[in-house]
Amino acid sequence: MTRLLAVLCSLWMGAALAAAPQQVAATYSLTKQGQQIGTVTESFKQTEGRYQLESVTSAIGVYALFMKGKIRLVSSGEVTGHGLRPRHFEHHRAADPAKTVQADFDWEKMSLTHHFDGRTESVALEPGTQDRISLQYQFMFAPPDKEDIQLFMTTGKKLNLYHYKLAGEERITTPAGQFQAIHLVKQRNADEDGTEIWLAKKRHYFPVRIVIEEHHGGKLEQNLTSLTFEGEL
Repeated sequence: MTRLLAVLCSLWMGAALAAAPQQVAATYSLTKQGQQIGTVTESFKQTEGRYQLESVTSAIGVYALFMKGKIRLVSSGEVTGHGLRPRHFEHHRAADPAKTVQADFDWEKMSLTHHFDGRTESVALEPGTQDRISLQYQFMFAPPDKEDIQLFMTTGKKLNLYHYKLAGEERITTPAGQFQAIHLVKQRNADEDGTEIWLAKKRHYFPVRIVIEEHHGGKLEQNLTSLTFEGEL
């Protein structure tokens, strides 16, 4: 089974990688049930075969009273022939440092170690595994090229296998403009959150819209408001 999944991940990544930019700066508006509750600011940089990625979510207005502090995701690792290979991942909640979650990827020993709630747990590291934020940027290096995509992603607490389907192409409008986008839909069970991602074809397959349908009925939407690339090839 592991061998088959490794082949699937390899096919998804593709033999020839896309020419990804050296640096990316992006911002998103974050809405819940159609009302803006926050902003997301992201930065990505690759140099000399390494990458650094950060995503910061900040609440605005009255919502800042309930979501105190910022949520910060950090991923770092290597840029390889198959795209991003994370080495370290962190998930911080400024209002509650005790809830910090971390994951360390040991590709030599194929071991993934999670640190959370004062505990440390290790599991087998599956080929092609991404973290919560590197997954979205991996598409810049390896655009989806088949209808079914299976991949492993760690939340920092648990390693899960995710299954996405290509739902076609759409022309969508965000505050940053109009984009011809590839639409990915996560396959899920009734008790799981649903995720949809739109990747801009002519902008390095960068995510321009992300929608999360919470299993209890809520809906979060992240729409691109600005995007800058540097060092495009």
